[in-house]
Amino acid sequence: MSKKLSLRGNFLLADNAMLTNHPIFEYEANDLTRGWVVEAAYIWPRTTRASAGTDNGQYQMCASLATDTARILDFEFISDATDNRQIGWCQAGYQSRNSAIADFIANSGNSPNPAAFVIDPEHVVANGLWLNFTTVKDGSSSPTVSPDRTWNYMVILRPKKLDPKETILHLIKNFAQDVDN
Repeated sequence: MSKKLSLRGNFLLADNAMLTNHPIFEYEANDLTRGWVVEAAYIWPRTTRASAGTDNGQYQMCASLATDTARILDFEFISDATDNRQIGWCQAGYQSRNSAIADFIANSGNSPNPAAFVIDPEHVVANGLWLNFTTVKDGSSSPTVSPDRTWNYMVILRPKKLDPKETILHLIKNFAQDVDN
């Protein structure tokens, strides 16, 4: 059994905002015999309580993993399976609540929680991995109802031994999938 590598981190983002091309890791070397397979990835809110008033209602989180930086134009592009640079997707729903005790988001029955990514089984990460993320919720997008939240993520990678010719093909696949972007 090969060793696995887990990468963890977090980022801060306001509700109703978008984070694009957040680097999870980048690999540059002359060794063309190394790649990684994403075995699993998870994302969850570290900050469930809001720092400002929160509207009651639905709260949606969308995220994707990509093998290259991508031009994410809006909310819908984060879940776009036609861009083969994207190799993993996650969507999870929450309930946004405003109470006298605290303003918070609560899991809407996501299973499992933390939310798991759907991972394309036919991929090899040959040069790097990036995260794209956004949230949208009921209510206005003013700063008083769009507080900052910290989100955690964890990615589990398995190293893969590659033939140099195979690596070159994966590098092409990782970069050259959408000629418009």
